[in-house]
Amino acid sequence: MEQAFPVSSFLAPTATLLARWLARRSLATQARLGAMLGTLMLLSAGMRSRLRGYLQQAGYQGRVSLATAAAGIGRMAIETAALWQTPDAEALARVRVVEGWDDVLAAHEAGRGVIFLTPHMATFEIASLFIGSQLALTVMFRSPRVRWAEPLMRAGRDRMQIKSEPAEMSGLRAMLKALRRGGAIGLLPDQVPDPGRGGEGVWAPFFGRPAFTMTLVHKLARTTGALVVMVGCVRLPQAAGYRLSFVPLHAFADDAVAAAGQLNAAVEAAIAQAPEQFLWSYNRYKVPAGAPPPDATTGVR
Repeated sequence: MEQAFPVSSFLAPTATLLARWLARRSLATQARLGAMLGTLMLLSAGMRSRLRGYLQQAGYQGRVSLATAAAGIGRMAIETAALWQTPDAEALARVRVVEGWDDVLAAHEAGRGVIFLTPHMATFEIASLFIGSQLALTVMFRSPRVRWAEPLMRAGRDRMQIKSEPAEMSGLRAMLKALRRGGAIGLLPDQVPDPGRGGEGVWAPFFGRPAFTMTLVHKLARTTGALVVMVGCVRLPQAAGYRLSFVPLHAFADDAVAAAGQLNAAVEAAIAQAPEQFLWSYNRYKVPAGAPPPDATTGVR
């Protein structure tokens, strides 16, 4: 019997060629293509409903339109794909403004580990490249649902001093080891933890609604004494580049639920810098398999 043609053998190189083509375009062109992609997303009634609901929940429905939110999501997709194939020097040149980096360097030079938290804001992976150009950085990743996309993603992320680890026990051990030797790690604080893969979490308010929130940040900070830093990434007007802000967070409460609430509040503050650039399409309020239902006693509705 003739063997079926493997789809991945076609899609993987095609995606790489497309990313390379995008990388040769200007940031302004990428922005226009991203806005077009966002417009197409709004053809879906389900997407319009999700964006409308999340913006209303967060209190941004009067400030961020569906079209603006969708354009931001489209730009994130296009600019990120292009970034994976953009040469290091060219990518770093697009970071035009950096705020708060001196506090990070001071902690690092004192031998203290650093936990960087980067929400799904703008083209947030540019922040990892900037950090990786300055420090050794260990980041955790989840394999994409479409397996053929993983080689492109890994090649675009494992650059300079960045090393990605899988979201499983081996990755957790690598992160803990890095922090204990005074290194730096990166996490996505607004990603729903997966109990099926060992991701522990608790229910805590996110824009006033229960969201299953990771406890990993709290545990790592408490175990290693690492400095926790919220990283904000914002696109500058007229596709001029990006602004990065590094904000050290206060120590978390001992209680896991209270600490998760503090974490979510810090993410909300980062989003407030440019709410139109947040990934509002992400299902932040889903109940992952294996997670307990929201605790009604928290008083969060």
